[in-house]
Amino acid sequence: MLRRITLALLSSLLCCHGADVSLDRVTALAKTYFRDSAEVPMSVVVTTVVTDGAGKVKHQGQSTVRMVFHGYNQASGKWSFRGNSGWFNTGALRDSISGEFAAFYAAGFLLPPKKPAQNIEIQQPSEPGKPVLVVMKDGACPELQLMPRWMFPKVFCGSGQFSLAVDAGDDLTFQHFNFDSAGRPSAAKVPYLGDVQLTGFHAAVDFQKEFLPGDKSPYLWTKETVSTIVTNKGKVTITNQYSPR
Repeated sequence: MLRRITLALLSSLLCCHGADVSLDRVTALAKTYFRDSAEVPMSVVVTTVVTDGAGKVKHQGQSTVRMVFHGYNQASGKWSFRGNSGWFNTGALRDSISGEFAAFYAAGFLLPPKKPAQNIEIQQPSEPGKPVLVVMKDGACPELQLMPRWMFPKVFCGSGQFSLAVDAGDDLTFQHFNFDSAGRPSAAKVPYLGDVQLTGFHAAVDFQKEFLPGDKSPYLWTKETVSTIVTNKGKVTITNQYSPR
């Protein structure tokens, strides 16, 4: 009798946690969460911290800006949003763009059009309760440069990793995304630091699952982003915290 109960429990565990998560399943999930939507108005609390090469804080500021997201166009692989702030908050609006770009570019790792030289690997949970990891790495990256107006790479090229939670019903949910740039350092002019050697860019994004009014399918909203611009003279770290308006 005891042997039968043990076998039944083992069979139940294998049923719920034995199947590997495939790339097709992750891609299908991304198409559900990252899709066209009605406008999503959000308030963004932007915190900017600038440190020198020794780690000493040179500048710290916080402000709130407004952002309206218009959704992802899966056919074109593009998305759109608009942001605005008061006249005295234009610096905070400029800083916030790096985190917003990071969150939106994250979807591009999984949605078409795919990059031809990109490698994607699914790492299964090591034990129940651990996340599924989707690890992505681009091929050869160009020299690391920033966009003319924004503290964000001109070419989003490097390595990224999604963490997906697996619940008791074996459903998956996007939770977190990490990105590290690749490419050779280059000369750049970075706000707060001036003329520098740009050596790296890192982004971390936390997601939250929400439902839009009148829509039965869940939608993925950004909860928090942390962007770090790394130079030979120090770092600029920008934290965005999002809440719906």
